[in-house]
Amino acid sequence: MSNPETAPTRASRRGQHATRSELPASEPSRPRPVVAAASIVLGLALALAATNQSDALMLGSYIAAVLCVGCGLPLLAAVPAPRSSASVIVATGIGLAVSRAATDTEPLLEVAPVAAGIGIVLMCLVPLVHARARAQLTPWLTATAMGIAVALCGIVLTIVESDERAPVVVAGVAVAVSALVDLAFERPRLHVWMLPVAMVAGGAAGLLVELVVSGEVLLWAVLVGVLSAGVALAVRRLVSRQQALEHPLAALAAGATSVLVVGPVVLTLARTFLG
Repeated sequence: MSNPETAPTRASRRGQHATRSELPASEPSRPRPVVAAASIVLGLALALAATNQSDALMLGSYIAAVLCVGCGLPLLAAVPAPRSSASVIVATGIGLAVSRAATDTEPLLEVAPVAAGIGIVLMCLVPLVHARARAQLTPWLTATAMGIAVALCGIVLTIVESDERAPVVVAGVAVAVSALVDLAFERPRLHVWMLPVAMVAGGAAGLLVELVVSGEVLLWAVLVGVLSAGVALAVRRLVSRQQALEHPLAALAAGATSVLVVGPVVLTLARTFLG
């Protein structure tokens, strides 16, 4: 038998229910037009560059995306000394692009680990001379390492052979389509369908792109579109609640990151289906 002094009364239960009712509902964040715009523009730029036989355009679109990531990712992570972190990320990205441009034979990324290693060394050296970075060492290193990792994912897109860059075209269009789905479905009753709809739309876009480019309906184009759209949307959802996204550069970095991270997916499927 419960103690009448400790048993909840009807009035106290009503008060607890009212308190729970006043708590904010868990709803998705509002649409982020700058993030979506960055994903669309950079995704389509990547697709257009991939249709050309020149490696210079691919590397140019890659460097543009890395500049966006480097300038905004430290702000997105709200780390101290964001300029130092941005400098390390951008320098690493440019080093990766130079190493790729200097290699004409397989393995095309043979020198890339050297550029990445130099970036990691710089990342470790900066806190030794920068007091603000040293004061919050773990967040600073985490954000900078994340930027280097994104740059490494992006450089993978540039090693798909010139005559087999259709997967890169499909991936760029799929990322752009997923950004449109992101805006359209970021509503309280629709956000649960955002990921499956984006993946289906990405697969349909991949199928359409391959049909236009080669006149054939191929399975690998659907897989590239589905996975690229899903990965890109997942990255944008991961950062969608960050307050720092109110800053335009941070939003730009989020969109650029969602484009570059699809690199390993595209390369894996291209090597699997196209050799």
